[in-house]
Amino acid sequence: MPCCSVAKSPLSAAEVCCFLSHRSCWEIVANGADQYGAVFEDDVVFGAGAGSLLASDRWVPRDADVIKLETHFAKVRVGRKEVALDDGVSLARLYGLHAGAAGYVISRSAAQRLLRRTMHLRGEVDFVLFHPGFMTCSLNRIYQIMPALCAQHHFVSGRERFPSLVRRPGRRPKPFLDRIVGEAVRTFAYLRNQSLTGTKKIEAVAFSGSEVDGKTVHGAFIYGQPEHGHLNKAAGIPIARKNSSTAR
Repeated sequence: MPCCSVAKSPLSAAEVCCFLSHRSCWEIVANGADQYGAVFEDDVVFGAGAGSLLASDRWVPRDADVIKLETHFAKVRVGRKEVALDDGVSLARLYGLHAGAAGYVISRSAAQRLLRRTMHLRGEVDFVLFHPGFMTCSLNRIYQIMPALCAQHHFVSGRERFPSLVRRPGRRPKPFLDRIVGEAVRTFAYLRNQSLTGTKKIEAVAFSGSEVDGKTVHGAFIYGQPEHGHLNKAAGIPIARKNSSTAR
């Protein structure tokens, strides 16, 4: 996959570095043998049930492109229909913006498409993934896991152990044409997903707990197959089915 261009990108240097680390993970998933991989950012805190759920991909809907595993503790719009998993966990379609890219499952085909469509970095990586005003998001079938399996450390602890270099002191003003295009894409997404009805707004996606197995690893990385209910810290290993090969 050719390297993307950062020329004329509206992103800061730190945001570019963050985006490129995600693209590196997408390349691992895109070129691997497994159908899905899980990507996590630095300083992520895992709930107690994360290890057992991520031990396989059997629970992943076959039509899923991306599954958001984290919560930003903000209002979000999801589908009214939920699919029950084990231990009180459920999946619902994600229709509105849910910021953050600290933890998500991505399919191999979605990773391949994102690599092709992000040759020029036009927005923060979480907006590219989870903002319906971006075509990269609106063309994907995205699910939200509830309660969330992970959250960024400062949300859980109330303080930042490792302060992020990626800041949003204020949204960058968009040119008028970009705003028009964004609204058109958002409308397209609602129509494509038939989400004008059958959705609900929730105050926040709950977090599954404060017990953690995660360690801080700077940049985006891929967690491996959980062993004995705990997440294996070997980077570069996708969510493994039995007999899955290790991506190097």
